Amino acid sequence: MKIINTSKYCRSTVLAMLLWALAPALLALCPITAYAKLLIDVDNPNLTKMPVAVVDFVSESGGPVSGKDLAAIVKNDLFITGMFQIVECPASSALASGLEPNFDYLAQAGVQAIITGTFQVQGDQLTVEARLYDVGLRKLEMGKRYTARVADHRKMIHLFDDRVLEKLTGVQGCFSSKIAFVGDSQTRELYSMDYDGHNLQQLTRNGTINLSPDWAPDGNSILFTSYLNRNPDLWSLNLSNMKVMPISTRSGLNASGRFSPDGNFIALSMSVKSIPKIFIINTQGNILKQLTNGLGNDISPSWSPDSMAIAHVSDQAGAPQIYVSPVNGGDPRRLTFTSNYNTDPDWSPRGDMIAFTARIDGRFQVCVIRVDGSDFKVLTTQGSNQEPSWSPDGRLIAFTSNRDGAKRIYIMDAKGSIQIPVSPVTGKSPAWSRNNAR
Repeated sequence: MKIINTSKYCRSTVLAMLLWALAPALLALCPITAYAKLLIDVDNPNLTKMPVAVVDFVSESGGPVSGKDLAAIVKNDLFITGMFQIVECPASSALASGLEPNFDYLAQAGVQAIITGTFQVQGDQLTVEARLYDVGLRKLEMGKRYTARVADHRKMIHLFDDRVLEKLTGVQGCFSSKIAFVGDSQTRELYSMDYDGHNLQQLTRNGTINLSPDWAPDGNSILFTSYLNRNPDLWSLNLSNMKVMPISTRSGLNASGRFSPDGNFIALSMSVKSIPKIFIINTQGNILKQLTNGLGNDISPSWSPDSMAIAHVSDQAGAPQIYVSPVNGGDPRRLTFTSNYNTDPDWSPRGDMIAFTARIDGRFQVCVIRVDGSDFKVLTTQGSNQEPSWSPDGRLIAFTSNRDGAKRIYIMDAKGSIQIPVSPVTGKSPAWSRNNAR
């Protein structure tokens, strides 16, 4: 898939200088409320959702996609972040002549930003132009144009929404990313899908048990544990040719392989005298270091974003708990104490939080805790919820839940306020890609 992305709008430097020069006089003559630049402070614990209107995209020609469908993708992307309030405004009221926003109406409706768009279909090619406007300042904040196949219309909208998040928060969105997971069937095949559950693809067809996928940082391959040779071995799946390559096939356990942030190393759990320990190997499978050597079983490693530490599970204190071990040597530090059963750690790409599974009142729930052990929070309450995986921007969490009677992949915002199922088939063990798909 090739997407052409061009920016076609610019600001008038002369007008900006004139307004700047006249600003003091205008403010003195007109003591009205000043409007600040559109910005979302994602670190503000009392963050108020930004009211945003998204109107149906407009086209002069018909085609296999509709403007309503394109706008619906935008609405869903923004809604799931938990940072936006989607304000429904009819296009007849929200837009003025020439498809420009009706800023007076939008301001009265309490809208701070509006997203509009046009599209054109020529054969199997689709061109989309999407725009973000600042209602308070009555100006175009960002405009993008994308051209690709009609079948890639969702990809184009996700790319635009990634840029909207970057414009408003300083960090690019994750809407173009993917999630790999294990199908909940007898053979446990691997699948991948867009973050919102579309474009499902079956990755393996080996007829055996496959476990614990993990994306390479470049998105070109996936690590997973498989019983292809009747032993839990670590394999790598090349996504360009769909071929598998053995990474670690030592006798006993070779499980939960996790790439380091730079992709040069792999942490995994391997057996030492039948007891699982955390090791670090290179991408050829050669052992570089045994990270843990205590009395307990050590499993489920997760790298810190700076590669200086690894969170993992150990039962050295009698029950599974989350520990953090320095990569360059030093004693492991116990992180969790609230529950007597904690597993599945996943370190946030932002570096401040670790998501994990805790047994609470007899059921498993997804929780988060700061790296220093403070600010423990339970994010889920319905059914049994496990195996959290952070999105590449650290705003969303994928997890497994059986709340509707079958195991499916759900996603939620980092506060747990919005939780929705996304996988079109039953599954578990989600793994979010490290970056956005190309």
